[in-house]
Amino acid sequence: MPEIERDVTSIYHRTKQVDIYPLGSDRFLIAAFLQDEIHDVHAEVEIVHPSLEIVAARSEVRNGPFTNICNMSHPNIEKLVGMRVQAGFTGLARKQVGGRGGCHRVSELVVEIAQAAYQLHFVRHFSAIPKEKREAEDNPGERHKNVLSSIPGMRNTCFSYDEERTALVAEKATPLKMRGQEMPVRRIRFSDTKGGDVR
Repeated sequence: MPEIERDVTSIYHRTKQVDIYPLGSDRFLIAAFLQDEIHDVHAEVEIVHPSLEIVAARSEVRNGPFTNICNMSHPNIEKLVGMRVQAGFTGLARKQVGGRGGCHRVSELVVEIAQAAYQLHFVRHFSAIPKEKREAEDNPGERHKNVLSSIPGMRNTCFSYDEERTALVAEKATPLKMRGQEMPVRRIRFSDTKGGDVR
């Protein structure tokens, strides 16, 4: 029997998005949402870099299985205030916002927020490199060493950032290809001129 190809429509689709907005100085807003046929769930934290301490946290179920009941779990996310995104954060944070007394979807978004928070180290690291050097041809081995020395928390976190693979990266990794992105814009109201108390 010959193989054929045909278009097949998905029967379920979920999108997630995470954005980081600078609020001034070393404070950032990390906003995440997920949407599917039933859910429209939003969560956001304000975080200080480089400590990655959470100084404010909010969530909202704009649509869900029982929207107004689901939103009763909102105070759980406020338990993240004072926590730092570091080893062990994800498990502790999910216990605070998920489970029987919480919201699984907000819990999912907290994981996305934590991963994005760690990207702040990269964003700040690479933005500090002079433009002409950033735009020069990429040297994977040099970049690997540079990241491991500048962002020690990345050391041994995955296969590629294992410090024992520096030689492998230098020998076989292909140059980094940056993907063009159009960055979202969000109107943010500040209650003071220093960038605190975001609404």
